[in-house]
Amino acid sequence: MKARIGPYVRWRSRNARHRSRHVVIGRIILPPNVQSKQGFEGSVNPLKGQTTRARSVSLARPKMHRMIREHRRGAGAYSSGGRALMRRRFAMLVSGLLLTSPLVPCFAATDAFDFYARGPYRPSVPRPSQLLGYEPGEFHTDFRGMERVISAIAQAAADRVRVIEYGQSYERRPLRLLIISSPENLNRLDEIRARIQKLADPRRLGSPDEAAEIIRTTPVIVWLNYANDGNESAAFEAAMQVAYHLAASEEPRTRELLERAIILLNPAHNPESHERFVAWYNAVAVGAEDRFAYEHNAPWGLSTNNNHYQIDLNRDALASTQVETQALMRAYLQWNPQVFVDHHGQTTTFFFPPAAAPVNANLPKAYHEWMDIFGRGNAEAFDRHGWAYFVRDVFDLFYPGYWDSWPSLNGAIGMTYETDGGGSRGLRWEREDGAVVTLRDGIAKHFVASLATVETAVRHRERLLQYFYDFKRTAIEEGARGPMRRFVLLPGNDPGRAAELVATLLRAGIEVQRAQEAFSSRAAYDYMSKKMTARSFPAGSFIVDLAQPQMRLAKALLEPEAQLDPEFVRRQLQIRERNERRGKNVPKERYEFYDVTAWSLPLAFGVEAYWTEDAPRVRSVSLTLDETGGVITSDDRQPIVSGGVTGGRATSAYLFTYETNAAARLAFALLKEGYKIAVSTRPLRADGRDFPRGTLVVPIERNPESVHERIAALARECGVTVYAASSAYTDRGDTGIGSPSVLPLRRPKIVVIVGEGVSVTSYGAIWFLFERRFGIPFIPMTLASLHRADIFRYDVILFPDGNPAAYQAALGDRGVERLKRWVNEGGVLIGIGGAAELFTRKGVELTTARVLGAEEETPAPSGPGAAASAQPQTAERATPPRPLPVPGAIVRATVDRHHVLTFGYDAEHLPVLVNSARFLARSRDGANVVTFEGKDLHLSGFIWPNNTVELLSGTAYLIHEPTGRGHVILYAQDPNFRLFWQGLTRLFLNSVLFAPSMR
Repeated sequence: MKARIGPYVRWRSRNARHRSRHVVIGRIILPPNVQSKQGFEGSVNPLKGQTTRARSVSLARPKMHRMIREHRRGAGAYSSGGRALMRRRFAMLVSGLLLTSPLVPCFAATDAFDFYARGPYRPSVPRPSQLLGYEPGEFHTDFRGMERVISAIAQAAADRVRVIEYGQSYERRPLRLLIISSPENLNRLDEIRARIQKLADPRRLGSPDEAAEIIRTTPVIVWLNYANDGNESAAFEAAMQVAYHLAASEEPRTRELLERAIILLNPAHNPESHERFVAWYNAVAVGAEDRFAYEHNAPWGLSTNNNHYQIDLNRDALASTQVETQALMRAYLQWNPQVFVDHHGQTTTFFFPPAAAPVNANLPKAYHEWMDIFGRGNAEAFDRHGWAYFVRDVFDLFYPGYWDSWPSLNGAIGMTYETDGGGSRGLRWEREDGAVVTLRDGIAKHFVASLATVETAVRHRERLLQYFYDFKRTAIEEGARGPMRRFVLLPGNDPGRAAELVATLLRAGIEVQRAQEAFSSRAAYDYMSKKMTARSFPAGSFIVDLAQPQMRLAKALLEPEAQLDPEFVRRQLQIRERNERRGKNVPKERYEFYDVTAWSLPLAFGVEAYWTEDAPRVRSVSLTLDETGGVITSDDRQPIVSGGVTGGRATSAYLFTYETNAAARLAFALLKEGYKIAVSTRPLRADGRDFPRGTLVVPIERNPESVHERIAALARECGVTVYAASSAYTDRGDTGIGSPSVLPLRRPKIVVIVGEGVSVTSYGAIWFLFERRFGIPFIPMTLASLHRADIFRYDVILFPDGNPAAYQAALGDRGVERLKRWVNEGGVLIGIGGAAELFTRKGVELTTARVLGAEEETPAPSGPGAAASAQPQTAERATPPRPLPVPGAIVRATVDRHHVLTFGYDAEHLPVLVNSARFLARSRDGANVVTFEGKDLHLSGFIWPNNTVELLSGTAYLIHEPTGRGHVILYAQDPNFRLFWQGLTRLFLNSVLFAPSMR
């Protein structure tokens, strides 16, 4: 084995039968008697020729580096004088090592990993290192560098590689997909894709024999997805190495892979996350391995998994709210891969499937067998290198919004791989045992796992295609005869929100129809009551029949409750029992929930929904998406939601009800453009028509002439029906257009807190909602800037979910007192989740509400550095029963339908997500606007028996507490969670639209 030159240490064996071992430093060989007493984690076994994981020796001290460099400069002379000089320097180096520097770890065995061992390689195809000027793992590559590499490889290996642009990120970076295969396969890509499409929809096949012929003669499609969590940087770097190998290697094994597979390589799923991180890291890094070094602790928002808007793309496949997700879904459904691997990073050691429990119950048994097949394929490759890894343990496959579960529910073998180097660990990172893991380690392991995955897929090519075909075929069959046959979604008062849900399903390739006539079901189950009744449904209802190829995905997204593995549930209850037997000073076992356990989209969107045991024939039209993503009918391509002004040109006022999310968008658009609008706080009557409370009124006399043209255009754009009133006279009832109960609204000046202590995803959801969905201007501001700002210039200060102790530390006593004065003088202070808890804490006390079970604590420290050191309240103490953390369950909340903050909500009950142990005991002096009443609370997901419902009952979800001339508003949980809780959107927006104008 050729020794690597440089300040590194590894095993070296002079020949296969020699049992003595030597450590190599540069070109110096340290014999065994001067090796570290600590020993090594592994070695090259001279008998078996098998490399195992080796512990390295640190030569990090500058003096040692200088000695090595001097030795290397002098070692080239092979005269007797040169040899004498070399011996003297060798003696000096050994003495220095023994006397001044203990041999501590500094790198892992993969520093010697050869990315180019599987050649020969085409000399015409440039290596990434030739284009970038550095070896893998020596530096973090930026997006433009990656593009330069990919373009050069594709141009030099045009017979093997094609590049398509499948979308664009929010920051306008191109999203590219490399298609890598043999020249023969590339020449018939359209034919291959058409064949796979037939397997994806067996209804298009002429016969089972046609399916068998396609399976026998068609390459398997393997999608390798990198940089989903872009700051997990090893995946991004590995993508270039994998692309080069597949494009340039002439190794017979690799050529066979190209002949029997089409590899779709996505180098940068989430370019913004990657670019944000590496730009910062490259600017500040010194290569320190100390975990407390600045380069391993990025400032707020710079090292996150999230895209431009700080939305987690790895969980966005559920509702596809982001353009990167939507573009990837379109490309995915064009290709229908049989294998999909999502590369991530920064676990203790490498992870690959089988996944941990729970696994989504909509996946067939055969999927578990495939996880084992691919797991063993990876294990064989890793065992050859002696690399540590793990399976199961942490990463489950339950939530359908990951980029392993979503492809799996589409018929692929979807998998997550997690490597151990790179990302926040930078170029080098010291482990707990003193060993050092490097970016190069992480790259090498992703590289090996990627190729091993392709090899396993090719080895089982026909079986994978058969599984894919059977997955779709049996989906249709099971959907036609299963107990759950159909979902029915009612447009209700907000057809636009129902259309958004339909668009979400269509983006996922799920078939949806709109009924053109009324129809009935003998056995329909209501999502809110969970009761079965005979039910009639009106024309215009949306229908999702489960007798379709996407049955499993449709069911996973729409079913009211996902089925948890009973054994998994039993294990969590056992952990709870053990924890409750332990004293307060004994560490508690962690529960094994990895993510939320409830996500039913009809409940989250607030759309009235039913599932039925029957599926009677009904005349209907298929729905599809237009170029803008709007839902249209397939036959005449008409939009299913439209808006505009009815009644001609108003002479008194324009009115529109506030029952839709689109109405909120129209209201903010009018305010943003400077038009005067008002809200009716009571039911209103105008022009012989009744309007509910919360109706928005645009008076003609207070607005310029341009209001007529603009409201007509905005109503069409937003999809809102606006009524033109010709008279302010009220023919009956108490409230009309000119009534004192019609409250003028003002355009609020909004501050949203950002920075340390703030949940980046909570802030990101607010950012996206305000900027992209509703066009609401706002000012992001850190608490440090808030201290200096004239806060009395602002109407609303909004604290996203976050760490209450860190918030309090950053505010300090002075900041709290300023907020109190500002609220008293008319400010609207909004706290979500942890920020709501902040307002209840001792030393803050901006509300009479309290967190259930919380104990009074000494206020968090204030002053410089306090925010970074503050810790959340987490201790479980011997006090009255405390809520156990709820892993994302959907529960029934009760709405005060007479409060301003519930304008637009006329139903008595509302589904909300509870995703923490933060239960708000009711306010004594304020209004408890949305509360949890009684014991019939559970709708979906896991809750703790004899704890969750018992303690949640009687608490509040939304509190409004007037203080002086101002208002404090608390949300116990985040209503904007992952942007798919659209049923709660107006409940959140009401606090910034209406509260600043409340008297």
